[in-house]
Amino acid sequence: MANRVFDPTGVYEGVSDLKQLKTFYEDWQEREGVPIHTSFHIDDLATVPVGPWKRFGARGCFINLADCHIVAAAILEIPPGGQTLPVKHMFETWCFVVRGHGETTFEQPGHAGGRLEWTERGLFGPPLNTTYRHRNMDATQPARILMVTNAPVTMNLYHSEEFIFDNPFVFKDRFRGQNDFFNPTTEYMRPTYLGARVLRSNYVPDVLQTALAHWALRGHAAKTVHLSMSDNTIAAHISDFEVGTYKKAHRHGPGAHVILLQGTGYSLIWKEGEPRKRVDWTAGTMFAPPEWVYHQHFNTGTEPARYLALRRGGSPEHKMKIGMSGGEKAEGPDQIEYEYEDPAIYDEFVAELKKNGAECRQPRPNYAAGPKPDFRD
Repeated sequence: MANRVFDPTGVYEGVSDLKQLKTFYEDWQEREGVPIHTSFHIDDLATVPVGPWKRFGARGCFINLADCHIVAAAILEIPPGGQTLPVKHMFETWCFVVRGHGETTFEQPGHAGGRLEWTERGLFGPPLNTTYRHRNMDATQPARILMVTNAPVTMNLYHSEEFIFDNPFVFKDRFRGQNDFFNPTTEYMRPTYLGARVLRSNYVPDVLQTALAHWALRGHAAKTVHLSMSDNTIAAHISDFEVGTYKKAHRHGPGAHVILLQGTGYSLIWKEGEPRKRVDWTAGTMFAPPEWVYHQHFNTGTEPARYLALRRGGSPEHKMKIGMSGGEKAEGPDQIEYEYEDPAIYDEFVAELKKNGAECRQPRPNYAAGPKPDFRD
């Protein structure tokens, strides 16, 4: 392509080409050669198609949901009795076990390393830039791990694969090769409740069984716990709500990947002043509400609903602000109280409960007039 000459009038031939340029992370995804699924939501993480992934010596795919320039997801599938190649990287990742039983080993220069044995619905985060590899301990069925990472931000910041994957720096303040680093039964790494619905634990054996704290501010019978793990800056929380109830509509910054763990229901997602979009879900569904877009979760089944949110924004002990949530440019409330929501929302919920033969346990709101209050968490 010929060099373009500076035009002082501000009109340039081919300026529109810049709109088509891909980020370093997007280019890297394509070079990895695995399927890239770009979608508003994934129906079932256990069945999303995968392909050979040379970097890991296994199979995998990328999942690009809303705001995947901040936080993005990938699936790693390990064959029966197989193991991945050792990898390390300068971005943080959550590892959520979608299916299977196996182990992960960790190595750090100058240390013997650690080991973690995991089962379905386990959650952990490899310490930053630690060499790790996964092994499937089931000889008959493949294992699947969901990875939710801040790779897009990290890669687009440094735009160097060598820096990301071959960096010798050791984060000794995060991990020093402790064998009990991921063992919640030892005194050293026993889960610690820090208060304010925050739990510090480097491994959660089963996010479905984790005890939660009541949080009425978020909705009728709502419960939540926020997780601080592996000294990472990316964040996670687990929430659930009872049969026949729904949570308050709320909105926040980008990159929250919501994984349904249990229950049947739906979520409404909408921009202020625009029609609502509905996502129906069951266990295994994943979606990511776009930045500063309202979303609201409804349990229409016959058992409590629970979800895991893996997201940007900083762990409770390492706060970071990414995006507009809570910022000076954010307009309007973070949350819509029940009495200020559209009455049609409650009517739709009751109709869905009747279809499923489930009981409504949430009273109809006493609707208020006037503008919505500007709630800020």
